[in-house]
Amino acid sequence: MMKSIIYSILICAFPVLVHAQQDTIANKIERDVEVVNNYLPTISNPYKLQVDPVIDDTMSYKATFKYEVLNKVETVKTKPDSLQVATMDFKPEQMPYNAWVKGGVGNYGSFIGQLVYNIGTNEKYHLNVDLGNSSALGKVKLHETDKKVKAPTTNTWISTNYAKFYNKIALDADLKFLNYTYKHYGFQSIDTTLNYFNSTNDIVNGESLATDIKQRQTSFDIQLGFNNRLVDPRDKFSFGARAGFGYFGNKTGVTERDIHFNGYLRFPIKTNYLFDIIAKVNNSKINVDDDYEGSIYSSSPNGLSTRKHTDITLTPHFGIDFDHISLRAGLNFVLDFGGAEDNFYYQPDIYADFNVSDGAASLYLGLTGGYRANTFREVAKINPWVSSDSYDRAWVQETGQYDEIQTTQTPIKLTAGVRAKIAHVVAFDIAAEYESFDDEVFFVNKKFLKADTTTTKSYSYTNMFEVINENGKVGRIKGELSITPTAKTQVILKGTYYKWKLNYLEEPWYKPNYEAGVDVRFFWNDKLLIKAGVNSVGARYAYNPEKNSKEKLDMILDINMGAEYRINSRWTAFLDCNNLAAQDYRKWLGYSSHRVNVLGGITFKF
Repeated sequence: MMKSIIYSILICAFPVLVHAQQDTIANKIERDVEVVNNYLPTISNPYKLQVDPVIDDTMSYKATFKYEVLNKVETVKTKPDSLQVATMDFKPEQMPYNAWVKGGVGNYGSFIGQLVYNIGTNEKYHLNVDLGNSSALGKVKLHETDKKVKAPTTNTWISTNYAKFYNKIALDADLKFLNYTYKHYGFQSIDTTLNYFNSTNDIVNGESLATDIKQRQTSFDIQLGFNNRLVDPRDKFSFGARAGFGYFGNKTGVTERDIHFNGYLRFPIKTNYLFDIIAKVNNSKINVDDDYEGSIYSSSPNGLSTRKHTDITLTPHFGIDFDHISLRAGLNFVLDFGGAEDNFYYQPDIYADFNVSDGAASLYLGLTGGYRANTFREVAKINPWVSSDSYDRAWVQETGQYDEIQTTQTPIKLTAGVRAKIAHVVAFDIAAEYESFDDEVFFVNKKFLKADTTTTKSYSYTNMFEVINENGKVGRIKGELSITPTAKTQVILKGTYYKWKLNYLEEPWYKPNYEAGVDVRFFWNDKLLIKAGVNSVGARYAYNPEKNSKEKLDMILDINMGAEYRINSRWTAFLDCNNLAAQDYRKWLGYSSHRVNVLGGITFKF
């Protein structure tokens, strides 16, 4: 299968490579000037340019696909390698303002407020501060009953980054606070007039299981780092390190403390030859309050326990970097402590990039692996409606019983692809991937057995979810195409097709078979930006415990449009409209979304 995919990619790329080699000298002179360094990027980035304001003239330039997991309108986010070869050729005047404030309101009781202050980067230091709030307080109509229910969500954030430069050494610090509050508003089939068995086999009333409780996720993170500020370390010794502390807690009483460290050393052997070593240490400790009880959260007859987890990774690499080939070859050695048993495993980390046709196209191949420690904080990012006792346990499909949630491992991941550009107009990136995984996380609605065994249906489910660990394989074909026909128009198409094969599960619950989207940006003139997009997520399957069968969730189709109008150098008005088809889609079983969603407001620079 992989050989066929690679041959197909090479055949498709051949006409592009031949065409690129026929460029005239004049065409070569007109090409974008690019600095290519495909070898390992540095871990520490004291300049933090990615958090600087990107609206120097309060206009949006970069097309993005957002893939939300809440009740808001969803758009697609796919992950082929980003294209930098075809860019829009417009340079609006730069405004001499270092701060801006943004405010807007919309239907569903939604509003946004944001303040960004940025000193920028100079020879001595860098400072950026970002704070804001985004909320939606309206109601949502449930797909299952057509009943309107309150579905409030509120995001509040404060983040800052500071860097200090000393000769060739850079020190930097990041602080971030996030508070996300929401309500379990989804449909549930619990009958409040019946009795159920909880997980400790006690009989409880259905009223104690049916919940619309409010929940919150609060986190605070601080990171400190340093490196020796080498822009291109290929011919010099370089180093860097970061250490951090994180705290996470929710209203139910789960608290998580994380300590992490990563660092690297890079040794140039001789010109174009490198050896480096990367080390990572992560330690987490998850606790629950003493009064963490209740029928819906009961985890096991032995009660809830403190969970500790530590993983240590050591990755030595050898690399070569020439004009036409970049190669990284190494191994990941991982020690995993804190589970039912300690684990040691290693994975290949090999990646090659072949630059052909004078930089107009390149072929890349990869043989890698990976892992993800499934702390409760990470699981709740994927699905905020997950039950709090999932910090400690997961249903293991292989054994048919509950066990401690496991670290997700990727023993092997194969990648083959081609990226190319044609003059300034077209750029594309197409890749095929094959990946095996152990203990991947899937979700199902939490169910309870009815105590009255004379009823026809044995189980009812809540609007909370529990975790399933499952093994399997997935193949992907993904691509990105950027077209810039004029200096003021850009079209970006992205898509990923998935093929799942699982060991035990009937379907990959809530995983789509494809994600795709097209995004168009057009500058009508120097003041008006018009944008539009059509984004889609393929049909997914959910397990319905009450019916003891799978239930199909319809394809998600989001049609969106928007505009930004620069009133003057300080003021800009914006308007965004999402889900114009008014689709009633469900990301999770029981959870419907907003229909047509409109948000408009003003940005002011000062």
